[in-house]
Amino acid sequence: MLTVSTVFPTSQHLLEGSHADPNWPDMAAPQQALPLQPLPDDNLASLVFAWANKTPMATALIDDATGKQTTYEELSVLIKQRALQWREILGASSDSNCNIAVNIAIMLENSVDFISHYFALAGLGCTIIPLNTRLTAHEAAIILQDASAKALLTSSERYNDFKNKLPAFTRLLTNEDFQDNWHAEPGFAAPELKNDRRTLFLGKFFPVKTEKNSLAALIYTSGTTGTPKGVMLSHHNLLSDAWANGQVIAACQNDVFITISPLFHVFGQVNVLLTAMMAGASVVLVRRFSPRSILKAIAQHRVSFMAAVPTMYQTMLAHLAQTKGAYDLSSLRVCHSGAAPMSVTLFHEVESIFGAPVQEGYGLSEASSIVTSNPLTGCRKPGSVGQPLPGLALKIIGEADQALAAEAVGEVCVKGPTVMQGYFQKPTLTQNILSADGWLRTGDMGYLDADGYLHLMDRADDLMNIGGIKVYPREVEEVLYRHPAVAAAVVLGVASKRDTHRVKAYVTLREGYQLNARELQAHCRSFLAPYKIPQSVSFVDEIPKGATGKILRHALRQKEPSPY
Repeated sequence: MLTVSTVFPTSQHLLEGSHADPNWPDMAAPQQALPLQPLPDDNLASLVFAWANKTPMATALIDDATGKQTTYEELSVLIKQRALQWREILGASSDSNCNIAVNIAIMLENSVDFISHYFALAGLGCTIIPLNTRLTAHEAAIILQDASAKALLTSSERYNDFKNKLPAFTRLLTNEDFQDNWHAEPGFAAPELKNDRRTLFLGKFFPVKTEKNSLAALIYTSGTTGTPKGVMLSHHNLLSDAWANGQVIAACQNDVFITISPLFHVFGQVNVLLTAMMAGASVVLVRRFSPRSILKAIAQHRVSFMAAVPTMYQTMLAHLAQTKGAYDLSSLRVCHSGAAPMSVTLFHEVESIFGAPVQEGYGLSEASSIVTSNPLTGCRKPGSVGQPLPGLALKIIGEADQALAAEAVGEVCVKGPTVMQGYFQKPTLTQNILSADGWLRTGDMGYLDADGYLHLMDRADDLMNIGGIKVYPREVEEVLYRHPAVAAAVVLGVASKRDTHRVKAYVTLREGYQLNARELQAHCRSFLAPYKIPQSVSFVDEIPKGATGKILRHALRQKEPSPY
């Protein structure tokens, strides 16, 4: 078992001092391992107010669609405005200094609106439920019912989609319910509001103090493994992960992040938004992913850090191949990859074309997003997802829950301050994967090498049983990616009547290439034992992906007929 620990700073340190504070290591110079000091019980919203106090005119947000820039001071004002509006909507007493402990859902695109509401609700002590903007009313209602959400905030364009279709206890709100009457200008409040009782309340009690386990967010899983479950993440969980990520990527005030992933996903919240706010950096807001919009924004705004999933890198590389020299990507210093394993072939292609190091990592919602990452300096191992982040511990366990030695494949387990509080109102499910001493069973299979780097194989339920022999889909996929015609590949174990699997591959081809199943199988014979070679190959125009770009294996599996 490999354990790495380090000191965690507090947002209060930012409010009271500078990076010279010994308890606030400079993110531009990653620290050595130090004794663990947990984050105090602080509020997510403190990040913005810390930098609004320290560097008020620094740019916090850049809207790529409009070019509008929002400073930290302006953002802090907007957050206060939203907090006042939410207090009125939720019927909170003007004299109350208590947390408003209710669950509120947000369904908005990447925008200043999303961010201001996110921090306003966190600052009030509400639990935020960020929802996938692609959900139908039926899908959203299932989550809102499960979460006991008191309100859903969405765009005015989607009002009719949800009208009269939500649980009776969930109030439907749109951005039109939050008209700006307190403009984000230096001075923090319009003259007529400076002595307003509500404004004085915010000055005294906002952001509210939290308990160590106070919930900040309910993150509903994507449903790739079944019915969505609400992952309970505290302020402590999210701040711990954002700070640890900032250490590993050496985030600093000069950095410019970009929202390639949606902010409704924990990957976008932690890897981008919270890490940037922790460092006092800037965030470029792009509404939705398209290779052209992202590459154009990187060049225009001089983006230094981007986090994407492998399928997004593939589409950007394909676009770059058609538009050689059209984009200046020289500002990039980190290309983070997560949410799914990146093939070794793609790893080298991205580094070659983008001209920046690929930092492959691994995480899951149940651990606040990021668990491991390859270092920026030192040894980066293509095909590995790196070492545990500062403060986290990993171990690999076998079928009898025993700890396994290096190189042995088993289930990945993680422990540390980023591990969730549990699944909302699902104690049995929680107990099944979260031990009493804090170890989280991820359901992912992998091994730690002799240097403590994690290598992922597949999820436990994706393993293929070929005549009693276990085969990992990723091993076959890596071979498929070696063929120059293959753009994307997914391998499944398709059930047969003999209670075993046959190997099937779904493949998309690079533009201008032709390939048939026999040619691809012949390619595989040079690298794989006969029982691992795909018995059937389906060539498809597109492989189904979720909103974050993660491949939806279950969608492909559902296409396969039952053998019975």
